[in-house]
Amino acid sequence: MTHLLRALGIAAAMSVAACSSSSTGTGPACPKVAVLSELSELVRFRPGAGRDLTDVELQAKFASFAFGCRYEKDAVAIEIDIQIEATRGPALTANRTAFEYFVAVTNPAGEITAKEAFSADLEFKGNATKLVVADELAPRIPLIDRTSGANWGILLGLQLTDEQRDWTRRQKGR
Repeated sequence: MTHLLRALGIAAAMSVAACSSSSTGTGPACPKVAVLSELSELVRFRPGAGRDLTDVELQAKFASFAFGCRYEKDAVAIEIDIQIEATRGPALTANRTAFEYFVAVTNPAGEITAKEAFSADLEFKGNATKLVVADELAPRIPLIDRTSGANWGILLGLQLTDEQRDWTRRQKGR
């Protein structure tokens, strides 16, 4: 599936992948593309107070992403390929579930100018416990001049609740 996106923005700590600004590797630099560290993993528990391994319904994490960009007359088009690994937990009682991820663009001031969320619908068939969600995202950032593209940013993350984000922070702090 391919998603088209208008300009977005956000500022935060991020991990950045390599990029090429054209097929020859020359030309203006691409906007920075990164997965937000604290939104890179999801652990969803079944309802209730339990928070051990037997209470996990779903785990998901960014496995990889790659990107490149192409400058057009009045915009920069970014092509992003993502892979998110999803693991069925012992508490998931149905074969189907879903989670959301997002892409956002930051302007040169680090402000989010737009954000779009996407749903990943999963079906664990038979005894399958792991799936990989692969997607192609194609945001375009309108530009005043070709030299400003590198000052913009693209952020990727999993859409987490406050509780899920706090859980991830505590686990990464160990």
